[in-house]
Amino acid sequence: MIRCIDLIKIYHDPTTDYKVAALRGLDLDIKEGDLVSVIGPSGAGKTTLIKILAGIELPTSGQVSIGGLRFDQLNEYERREFRFYHLGLINQFISDNLFSHLSVKQNLLIPKKLFYLPKEQAKKDVEEIAKLLNLRHVYNNTVAKLSGGEAMRLSMGVALAKEPKILLADEPTGQLDTKNTQDIIDAIRQVNSALGKTIVVVTHDIRFRTIFEKSFIIRDGRLSGISRDMDRDELEFLIHSSEVNRSYMDASNFVRVPDEVKTTTTLKDVVEFDTHPSRRLGLFWNPDVITREQIYEIISKPAHETEEKVSQLSFKDVEHLLGREFIPPAKKKNLIRIKNVTKGYHSQAGYNEVIKNMSLNVHEGDFIFISGPSGVGKTTLLNIIAGLLKPNDGIVNVLDYPINQEKEREISAFRLANIAYVTQHNNLFDPITVHENFLIPSIFSDLEFDVEYNDSIVKECHIGHRLEAYPYELSEGEKQRAALASALSRKTKIILADEPTANLDTELARHIIDLLMDIVRINKATVITCSHDLTLLRPGFRHLKMLDGKIAEDSRITKENLETIVREYLQIQESKK
Repeated sequence: MIRCIDLIKIYHDPTTDYKVAALRGLDLDIKEGDLVSVIGPSGAGKTTLIKILAGIELPTSGQVSIGGLRFDQLNEYERREFRFYHLGLINQFISDNLFSHLSVKQNLLIPKKLFYLPKEQAKKDVEEIAKLLNLRHVYNNTVAKLSGGEAMRLSMGVALAKEPKILLADEPTGQLDTKNTQDIIDAIRQVNSALGKTIVVVTHDIRFRTIFEKSFIIRDGRLSGISRDMDRDELEFLIHSSEVNRSYMDASNFVRVPDEVKTTTTLKDVVEFDTHPSRRLGLFWNPDVITREQIYEIISKPAHETEEKVSQLSFKDVEHLLGREFIPPAKKKNLIRIKNVTKGYHSQAGYNEVIKNMSLNVHEGDFIFISGPSGVGKTTLLNIIAGLLKPNDGIVNVLDYPINQEKEREISAFRLANIAYVTQHNNLFDPITVHENFLIPSIFSDLEFDVEYNDSIVKECHIGHRLEAYPYELSEGEKQRAALASALSRKTKIILADEPTANLDTELARHIIDLLMDIVRINKATVITCSHDLTLLRPGFRHLKMLDGKIAEDSRITKENLETIVREYLQIQESKK
């Protein structure tokens, strides 16, 4: 169904004459009816790949065939026509998939109207889709009243309403909590099973590596591994092998050694190869660590004589990632005061109260981590603190400024001077470069642009190589890092971050949390962040758990309760010692 051969994509900036290779000879083969994931860290080329598969961009070289059609040889009109009739696209951002003022039913009917389907047939089809995706109970609700999981299932439904041959999903669970993530995974499986659709899920979430029957792992623009659901009993002496230890050899004979293999076999800069006389087995090893004679001795032993311990994921495996401790402020000076705040929305389906009589004090120099299921009001709370939304009732004071009682112009000036807000949708301006985006706050305020400090933030956010690019040329992970760098370089007293690491791989996400902790310490700033990823918690953080528009729990994280939280989040089963 989908075949990519030696796919190369190079982005060229005519101003600087820089060339950046997003894909470097990628090979991919997906059969009709396959359910696969494409997994890789930020900057691996995932977004570029999905744009090429959708016909939004053309490769620099290589072949792309979809349904036997050479996609790379089609003109823009032909690609657009194919996309309209045969592809269903699911973006990670709900606003790109749905009309928020319309109901579930109305959103599902839009694709049917585009194809001029008779009303009765269209009504029957969308009811079946709603039933398949468990949306019947919210059929007449507007998108604004849906939870994050329901909205993403509806996004899938709208894509399915076109009756496409292929579904392409870009980070469909990036903004969702664990429960809703599992719901989406179940829905994707159900659609594949019931309708036989070819589904490609592009994600940085390594949990998808073992969820579907096949996963393609890409790094540095190349296919570095393929994971398949195999019967381990048939692997004989390789019984302990794991899908993360499997690599793929592409058309240029490139093989990337998986990280798990490199770190556990003492491989360094030099690797030696040899081939068994049968030509069916090849070996590689570090000649500085082991000799050919020792290798022969090892593989000559019966499997039961080789001591090997295989263990499940334990807390000790991840403990070092959570070790850095945040020191809470010694003096509890109130920076933000929220008293009896209520916020709700009116829609065609009625009134939906998102924040319910909430009171909260935030102290200067603290690190607030807000968690909770999708749709409980986390983003609404940040928008109220930022002055982007006014509550229906209650008082909000930020730095003793009544932010909910002032005019929009005054609020904007106050926010520019005191609050940096990184939203789920990157707040970058597409018509100007990333570097020029950094200059905007100083242009519209009296703040001096600190070049040296900005350069250090750019380096820490790993976005220096894309400063002269335009936002629309960046991957989602790069956009998020650029938006973070732009916000953090302003040295504001308050930093609000809504899912700031949702598009980043695990290593980068941890690094960004460390950077935020440094900024709190160096600039005496206060951070309030929302995230579903509880592995980003650190000892010393103030943890607010939101549920149904209220703060259900307000606690200071300790090493002991962090272990309990992480065990539950990562589903580590072993008992504490």
